[in-house]
Amino acid sequence: MKTPWVLRGPALWAFLAAVLAIPAGAAEDPAVEELRKEAGKKGWIVIAAYAQEVDAQQRLPDDNAGQADLYLMRPDGSEMRNITRTPDRHEFFVRFSADGRKIMYRRMRKAKDIDHDSVGAQGELVVADSDGANPVAFGGYGEYPWATWSPDTKQIACLYTSEGVIRIFDGETKNRVREMPSHGIFQQMYWSPDGKKLCGTAKAKGVSWNIIALDLQTEQTTVLSRYFNCTPNWFKDSSGVVNSCRNPAWGKKGANGKAYGNTILMQATADGRTLGLLYADIDAHVYNGFTSPDNQFVAFHTGMSEGGTKGDVKKHRCFYIMRRSDGPIIQPGFAQLKELHPDAKTGPVLQPRFASGHPLVTVFVAGDWTYAEIGAGK
Repeated sequence: MKTPWVLRGPALWAFLAAVLAIPAGAAEDPAVEELRKEAGKKGWIVIAAYAQEVDAQQRLPDDNAGQADLYLMRPDGSEMRNITRTPDRHEFFVRFSADGRKIMYRRMRKAKDIDHDSVGAQGELVVADSDGANPVAFGGYGEYPWATWSPDTKQIACLYTSEGVIRIFDGETKNRVREMPSHGIFQQMYWSPDGKKLCGTAKAKGVSWNIIALDLQTEQTTVLSRYFNCTPNWFKDSSGVVNSCRNPAWGKKGANGKAYGNTILMQATADGRTLGLLYADIDAHVYNGFTSPDNQFVAFHTGMSEGGTKGDVKKHRCFYIMRRSDGPIIQPGFAQLKELHPDAKTGPVLQPRFASGHPLVTVFVAGDWTYAEIGAGK
């Protein structure tokens, strides 16, 4: 997913000055400050980010211009640390184990670009301690695609899109213990925390880009969100999913005169009966939502420039946290959606910050949240 905008020379420095112009001691909206106090120190978030942007705080002008490492941080952005530090490789698509003691992620050579639609199948699967220590490759390049842990981490389910199957492996012996049809799932597959279901982005009834739940006992599927959906993630109690949904009729037209639409953050119940809005911004696409372990908070990141649209560059690859109970939140200017949700709020929304006070503007792909305590590590 490359962006068509590129800033160089004076234009880049002007952009950096605008994005990083928030002083460390700047006053914050009281409602946001309250949210920061409430969520800011609750456990740890793990993300993939460009080392140049985090370690040197230098804004990169292009999605594929940097080298990705994994970072741990408190939800307010404090205590951030690089836990991989591999200048010749990317690490990305990271998840905690249910107990927060391990992480699973993909790793590949820096020479390759991270691709949004095949991110779970690129590179090699790696398992490490949650602080990044003791990384061990689980397989070779391209093996164990879209791997997702069972809640007890004893098994790993993998999605083989081209073969149309899901295979479940023993986490220690790597022996195959089960195989079943993929039931249309073609990417972004996750095992539910209660161990009973898988969810994924799927083709259903001849139409792609639906979110479905697959019951592992009966192999029955339930459509949770229809048409133009992606990046599903289970609530930690398995009651439903948070996912992205795009409406082609919404959004601003790009330079080519075409409207790609606007991607918003939704939540759906696991029985497929209820679908609701969580967050929307007319100037940004919203992706890769995931919840806190108690389901009280939702983290997500925003992007722009897909399909020829042109949003606010200051919202590109930014990371945010909101209370789930505060939804739906609709940022100003989204008149079409506001008509459907007249009681929607405009916040509060927390943006984690660097120690300097500057906002974190570097997150992409996906991340995860644990309330387990993690040691000093690397």
